Amino acid sequence: MRGWVSSRQEKSLPGEKLRMKIACTGFLSEHAGSVAAANALLLRTLVERGVEVDFFSKPSFVDPRPIVGERQGVRFVPTINRISDTIHRKVRRVPFVGFMAGRRDAVSYNRLLVRRIRQEHQRRGYDLCLWLGDYAWGSVPGLPTISFVQGAPGTDARSVLERRDQLKVLCGSWLTLKWMALARLRLSTLGLPRFRHSDYFIVGSEQSRSTLGRRYRINSTVIWVVPYPIDLTLFSPSLKEATFGDGTLRVLWLGRIVPRKRLDLFLQGAAIAIGRGVDLRLTVVGRVGFICGYERLIKAFEFPERLEWIESLPRTEVPALFRRHDVLAQPSDEENFGSSVAEAQACGLPVIVGASNGNADYLCSRDLHLSNDHPETFAQALTDMWRRKQLNLAGDVLESRRVAEEYFHIDRVVDRLMRVLNTVLVRVKGGREGMLKESSSSL
Repeated sequence: MRGWVSSRQEKSLPGEKLRMKIACTGFLSEHAGSVAAANALLLRTLVERGVEVDFFSKPSFVDPRPIVGERQGVRFVPTINRISDTIHRKVRRVPFVGFMAGRRDAVSYNRLLVRRIRQEHQRRGYDLCLWLGDYAWGSVPGLPTISFVQGAPGTDARSVLERRDQLKVLCGSWLTLKWMALARLRLSTLGLPRFRHSDYFIVGSEQSRSTLGRRYRINSTVIWVVPYPIDLTLFSPSLKEATFGDGTLRVLWLGRIVPRKRLDLFLQGAAIAIGRGVDLRLTVVGRVGFICGYERLIKAFEFPERLEWIESLPRTEVPALFRRHDVLAQPSDEENFGSSVAEAQACGLPVIVGASNGNADYLCSRDLHLSNDHPETFAQALTDMWRRKQLNLAGDVLESRRVAEEYFHIDRVVDRLMRVLNTVLVRVKGGREGMLKESSSSL
């Protein structure tokens, strides 16, 4: 059974649209990348579709009002844990004390969040509760809870454990021991989300859906797949900028530099290809993430004259960055949905994705899906892309654009999301009616 509603299932839904009033919280930002920007598009469009939304958040953390403007049907419910928030602000720069205060602030905020939703539900009577970008931290009796999450939990932690030997070389034994301990804590019952608070889950790819079922025993019937929307106006092809007459293949890496993203595989495979005579120019855009020392991979690259590292770039400049390259490569492990891959496709670039990259659900004939995580396999993919360019067989940029329009257009994504929400309402309504019938028959 697939994660989204099939065309046959869609026909079984009621013909009329169900009116919805939902409680909502989560991560939103029009100017950030990835999940937060996608959630901003989703919230605005849901309201435009007539869904009544009460959004709960701390204004200093997420304020949806600049995103939704003066639209009717949306109400902001400030949720401020004043004492913990004030303490955290005062000590956040103090080593260890700031970290502990931050954890306390997060726990108290999420508890208050659930309590406020429960109070407002008693007064307003919501149909659903939707968490955007996070697993629900609590639940309200009688209110179905849906978590639209960033993928299966523990992906970064698993990558730390799998890359232990590499971390020792890059960071030293002491820091490696620290990160190994934190990774094990993250994968323990203390670090994992409380899945019981979510009645249903939405993920961005079949890869995440499969992982939730395989690793965490979550029933597939309560998991749907809905990709993130992309701003197709901001990210669009420009044939003039994308055309290069030389034989150099310009390869882009874009994203956090952490073990799971596999910068090591990217650089090792590129070095092998260059050593075999492939004319490559590499651009790495991204900051080193939570593990310091990964910049040594860049500094140790065998062909430094062919590599440029840009630590940060404003989001508004990313479309032009795509158009200056021939291909984007994301060889990461356990990727739920790589927004940079979808954005590159929207700009007309072919992409190379890793063996366990969820974006494999959304590829076209111009793209390559690695069969494993061996550097030689990635080197061969780069070689194939280079030869296509040499022979003028890279394909039409509009083919990549059509994939983006088919899967990532905001209207198509919200269509799928609305079908999920409607299906949940139908299930809940059917369950309540069944309970009423059972209760009546027992009288």
